[in-house]
Amino acid sequence: MRRLHVLLAGCVVAGGAALLTGNGPSGAPSAAIGGPAIDPDAPPASEVAAFANLAIDDGAPKSGQAKGKAKTKGKSSGVRAVSAGAIDTVDLDKITRDGDHYTAPLADGRKAVLTLDPDLQELAEKLLDESRAPRGAIVAMAPDGRILALAGRKTEETTGSRTGTFDWRLATDAWAPAASIFKLVTASALVQAGVDPDAKVCYHGGIRSVLEHNLRDDKRDSRCESLSYGVAHSQNAILGKLAYQKLDPTTLEAMAKTIGWLDPVKHLNGVVGELSLPQVKDLEFARAAAGFKGARLSVLGGALVAATFAEDGEQPVPRLVSSIDGVMVVSPPARRAITADHARAVARMMAGTCTSGSAARTFARARKVTVAGKTGTLTRTDPFYMEHSWFVGFAPVDTPQLVVSVVLGNPESWHLRGHEAARRMIDRALAPSKSASARAKGRSAVVVR
Repeated sequence: MRRLHVLLAGCVVAGGAALLTGNGPSGAPSAAIGGPAIDPDAPPASEVAAFANLAIDDGAPKSGQAKGKAKTKGKSSGVRAVSAGAIDTVDLDKITRDGDHYTAPLADGRKAVLTLDPDLQELAEKLLDESRAPRGAIVAMAPDGRILALAGRKTEETTGSRTGTFDWRLATDAWAPAASIFKLVTASALVQAGVDPDAKVCYHGGIRSVLEHNLRDDKRDSRCESLSYGVAHSQNAILGKLAYQKLDPTTLEAMAKTIGWLDPVKHLNGVVGELSLPQVKDLEFARAAAGFKGARLSVLGGALVAATFAEDGEQPVPRLVSSIDGVMVVSPPARRAITADHARAVARMMAGTCTSGSAARTFARARKVTVAGKTGTLTRTDPFYMEHSWFVGFAPVDTPQLVVSVVLGNPESWHLRGHEAARRMIDRALAPSKSASARAKGRSAVVVR
């Protein structure tokens, strides 16, 4: 059964196509972003009529300012949500702060309210500055697909710098290797193939590599742990061995496509990810299944992958416009990516990451908010040395309210890890505070799916 989410944005929103132009103070170049209108074929008929001919506006954040979250006053009952017509153009230079949200004029003279949350957008940009990473991006998203923060930052100083240029495209392009985030795809394929998440697998090594002798039973196999342990602790030998023994390139690629790894993010002119798996079932295939090669992922794509497991296998449509001229825009439905049972099995593995696995030190100490996620670390030297530090996840575990995705392309001397930045985003979004109460007061908060 699909969930009902109570969220702070106070609106029902829609997806579609949009055009962005502008060259804001961040120094990010102008970008024309387009995509096809939504195919309004989802039931019920009233829902179809409501979002027919709609298109999503893609308001990228301006640097140096807090960004706005779409909010509309009113009661949650009797909410008016109708078709607002096609959305033409949003100029990045004309996005302005309007009280507790951000607005942008459309080319046809109407005004759009955006979904970006001022506190979260400001924190995302601050964390990227703190990281000093040559490349980095952060996305925070509500489980229904509303983008609450979208930030990217780069510097040409290969060892990192306090100064940099904010560029939102670093959040929507697949510039970083997916690293161990791809283990979520492999785990999903293994569960679908009938592997018991808790069945023991004997192995040796696998801390930083997958080697030929890791793929078969070996007299050196001195430990026995489960697939769940392998995902939570990012144990390469377990994932490599299981993939080699239970999967093949066609099956693994099919699961990646099912999860949407190769999908374009049409409304933001971005992609979820890129994939080039070895077509022979050998050591290189096992290494790819463990995340060492063949896969790239955008930070927005990481949020969508995490949201799929948070939402029992349903993947939302990412969106940035919540209302136009005070009229709320209807959201397109999420799509079923994998079965609810399979999604929950992988989500439990992700929860283990934060209770006893690779991110436990960051998330497990005396925390009231439970977190599920996946870490990833992979170093590349082209175009220069970067250790890509990933975290994708959601919180709270049982009733997800926030999805977060972070990658930091750190130099050898780093200042912040991906999971540490994610923890601070989650704490800011979910910790009770007067400001959060003030933001929620007097605003409808219904997202019905």
